[in-house]
Amino acid sequence: MNNMALNIKTIKDIDEVADFVAESINSKLEQGKRVLWFITGGSSIKVQSKVANKIKTDTKGKLVITMTDERYGAPNHIDSNWFQLKELGFEIPNAKIFPFLIGKDMAETAKELREIIKKEINKADYKIGNFGIGIDGHTAGILPHSDAVYSSELVCAYDTPQFDRITITPKVIPLLDEAVVFAIGESKWPILEKLGKEFPLEEDPSQILKKVSLLTIFTDKK
Repeated sequence: MNNMALNIKTIKDIDEVADFVAESINSKLEQGKRVLWFITGGSSIKVQSKVANKIKTDTKGKLVITMTDERYGAPNHIDSNWFQLKELGFEIPNAKIFPFLIGKDMAETAKELREIIKKEINKADYKIGNFGIGIDGHTAGILPHSDAVYSSELVCAYDTPQFDRITITPKVIPLLDEAVVFAIGESKWPILEKLGKEFPLEEDPSQILKKVSLLTIFTDKK
């Protein structure tokens, strides 16, 4: 895939991203479709909190939300993506939400999440995910040369020096109908350049995002 295949939008305000995501979700809900929305951590948390405020409140049980990844620990621990989302007021009435932390050990958590995600993917009419990209090329919780990047499962749990992680894997991302990437800051510009070229997935996990049929990247890179 070359640069021409990447839909890159230069922005000045994160509201532009929030409007874009909310419009995509709302339009599918208005059509009566069941939407599965994967949310992520990092800098995208602010975007997703704004999206939540723009989602039509009467989702009629058609909106299902889960995570792309989480820092393992007790439910709602202060370093968790879910805790940080809630701190910024992330709330959507009537949406069905599956946080990743369920108060069980990593292996049991991953096992349950595999079943949930498999079921919800099969039931969804439209699957959309928010993603960031790290300066090392990781996306979701899929770090370069990690267990996650090689996993044959839908969800992988593994140890890292900083945080133990539970994440969807490269098996899930190509199943999405749409992916929206938020990559702001000069430190992210080199990895965006890299995304426009071909690199091994184990070296640059963000390459898997190019397997999504509708990929939009929001950045401040001109």
